[in-house]
Amino acid sequence: MDINSYLLPAIIALSIITVSSVFFSRIGVGTIVGFIVAGIILGPNTPGPIATTNIETLQSIADFGVVLFLFTLGLEMKPQQLWSMKKTILVQGFGQVILTAVIFSAIGTFIGLAWEVGFVIGIIFSQSSTAVVMSLLQERKQLSTPHGNNIFANLMAQDISVVPIMALIPILAHQHSANEHSALDTAMMVISLMVCVFILARYILPFCLKVSISSRNKSAFSLSLFVVILLTLWLSSVAGVSQTLGAFILGMLLSTSDFRLMLEEVVSPLKQALMALFFLSVGMAINPAVFFSDFGSILFWLAAAVIVKTSVFILLAFVDGKGLSVSIKTGFNLSQVGELAFVLLGIATAAGILDSHNAAVGFIIISISMIMTPLMNKQGDWIVKKYLAGKDGPDEHVFPNKLVILGLDEVGRLIALLADRSGIPYAAYDIDYECVQKAKKIGLNAHFGDILNSGIQQKSQLKTADAAFISVTSSDRLKRIALMLSHYNNLDIYARANSRTDEFHLREQGVQYASSIYIESTFLRGSELLRNFGVSEKDTMSLIDKLKQEIFEQDYHQFEQQKLSTDDTDSSQSKSKI
Repeated sequence: MDINSYLLPAIIALSIITVSSVFFSRIGVGTIVGFIVAGIILGPNTPGPIATTNIETLQSIADFGVVLFLFTLGLEMKPQQLWSMKKTILVQGFGQVILTAVIFSAIGTFIGLAWEVGFVIGIIFSQSSTAVVMSLLQERKQLSTPHGNNIFANLMAQDISVVPIMALIPILAHQHSANEHSALDTAMMVISLMVCVFILARYILPFCLKVSISSRNKSAFSLSLFVVILLTLWLSSVAGVSQTLGAFILGMLLSTSDFRLMLEEVVSPLKQALMALFFLSVGMAINPAVFFSDFGSILFWLAAAVIVKTSVFILLAFVDGKGLSVSIKTGFNLSQVGELAFVLLGIATAAGILDSHNAAVGFIIISISMIMTPLMNKQGDWIVKKYLAGKDGPDEHVFPNKLVILGLDEVGRLIALLADRSGIPYAAYDIDYECVQKAKKIGLNAHFGDILNSGIQQKSQLKTADAAFISVTSSDRLKRIALMLSHYNNLDIYARANSRTDEFHLREQGVQYASSIYIESTFLRGSELLRNFGVSEKDTMSLIDKLKQEIFEQDYHQFEQQKLSTDDTDSSQSKSKI
């Protein structure tokens, strides 16, 4: 194929996507809406410059982005944290699905539909969008807030509810379920899935990752992870469980792993690209012709979905004992209909409860409700800020690290111990797995991760920390880390230099407290030796201070001479090339 045949269409498509995402981000709506609008422009149902016809294939690829997104959410959620949410999952999560279905059954009966049709519409509309909501909360840094945690529990409950709903829809259509397994068989398959994923997450994958690290093979590290993720998705499909739920369970089982941060870094670039593709595919599937021909029906069901869901979520969250501000934010954030509704819509159409035209209308309602999510999020925040500010207490619980330790050799571990026993909040990172293991064995807050990765920098809270201490033996890596840290004006930077040359270089990079450890320790031992020979404390300190100054001036002179020599060599090489 001639590359020129698709270069221009690719340039046009990427330009539309970029302009749209930037525009909607600048006006405060968010990049998600930008991607969906770009999808509408590029889709087959609009007379745009480029028309993509194979939307189903695109959506299948993009769905993997949602899977990876749920996997990374699982990495942040330890099993005991999920267990602590059991009341919220039961009362709000499952309660919302049931109550929404009952309300829509009543609405359907009132306007002349069979109660089964209204009930199915209700359980379809009860599903909110994990992809849109969690992406939005992450974008606006609201994931760790009380309402963020409450929203997350609700979304997990909805994912779990999909399994029985898929079996229920054919029954409501007075058909036998396509899945002929008994309830006992289904339960056994789900239990088998859990056991298999547990073995993969706790034994097989960690073993593969350790082998990859010991052989310094980054490719094997990444490939091992993706093989296990794909295997989990296949097992989830066989067990009849939502693939997003399977990915979340895998991530949650890996949340206590030493490799957690690096696993997230491996997945993050692909996840971000595929999530953008997912929102793009949602926009491409919207048919404006159906929208204008059934405008009244779409507006009615869209308004019903948003109003009913918002009200039900607020009511159940308040009943569950959440504050009014958390309840309102939960309701407004989860008011849309989510991506799993597309799957349920297809099942309902295949079962004969809805016809193809109603399915097309439903698709538009789901898509528009997703587009409205950023606006609903801002509206909920505005209501709470205007009418409930301060009434429910603080909305965030942040415990920032005050000290970030980079390198967990003997010196790094000693600094971490000092911080730990002094009560200073800290976190320590190293790319040497054995050093991390040694630190964890003595109870230190140690993590396996490369601080030169932007994601690890964000996790370590460098922007809010007060100080960083570097203890790295590699001179090149030491300088690279120091250069990176110098961009954080809030940090006091301490470093253990391996030589005088490194010490001077670090000071030029803005490291305020750099010192050659071997020189300091030698002077310390030397002062003890002199005192044992009868030299007074005063004479000892005077002698050491004088000697320190002499050595410093001598070493610094050599450092400057070496720099000039290096600069002259580089200049000569440049001229010879010219």
